[in-house]
Amino acid sequence: MANTVMAFVSHSDDEVIGCGATLIKYKKEGKNIVVIIFSYGEKSHPHLKEEVVSEARQKETEEVDKILNRETIFLGFEEGKIKQEAKERNIKEQIRVLVKRYNPEKIFTHSSSDPHPDHKAVNEVVINILKAIKYKGSIYAFEVWNILNENTPAIYIDISETFNLKKRMLKKFKSQKFSIYPLWLPIWYRAKSYGKKCGCKYAEKFYKIQ
Repeated sequence: MANTVMAFVSHSDDEVIGCGATLIKYKKEGKNIVVIIFSYGEKSHPHLKEEVVSEARQKETEEVDKILNRETIFLGFEEGKIKQEAKERNIKEQIRVLVKRYNPEKIFTHSSSDPHPDHKAVNEVVINILKAIKYKGSIYAFEVWNILNENTPAIYIDISETFNLKKRMLKKFKSQKFSIYPLWLPIWYRAKSYGKKCGCKYAEKFYKIQ
C-alpha cells in the first residue's frame, strides 16, 4: 500500500502523545495511517483483571481509529516483557511482512532515551529489525516521557492546525487518565516551545534515525 505512514508503539496511547498531531496532518494530506501496537497495556490497572483492562483499551483505541480513520494492529505482547518476548517470538518476520505489505514511506517509533522500559524495548526491537530487513524509508523517533534530548538530528513539524484534534484523541483514553493527565502540561509546553523553534504556534519534534 503506497503513500502510507506507520507507527510502532508500546501502548495504545503512545502514538497520540508522541506524534498524534503529525499523523493527523499526514491523514489530511491523503496518506494512509497504520499503527502497530505491541501490548494491550493490560497491567496499567493492577486492581483490575487484565482482560478487563485490555478490552477497555482496545475500545478506546477503536474510538481513536474512527476519529483518524486509521488502521491499528495489536501484536499482543505481554506488557513489561516486550524485549523478552521479541526473542521468543518470530517478531522479525512479523514486522518484515507488515513493512512489505504496507510499504510505508515513513515509520515513527519511540525514542531510545525514553525512560519507560517498554518504550525503550520497542525502540530497540523495531530499529534493529528495520536495519536487518534493510528498510529504505525514513525512520523518526518521538518523545513521551523523555527528559533528555538525543544526540541525533531533530526535525519539527508544524501542528498548529491539528493540535486541538490531538487533544480530543487523548481524551478518548479515559482508562489512562491518571497517566495521561500528568503529561498534559509537558505536551502543551513541548508543542508551544517547539513551535517557537520553527515559527509556528505548535509543533512536534522528532529525531531523524534514518
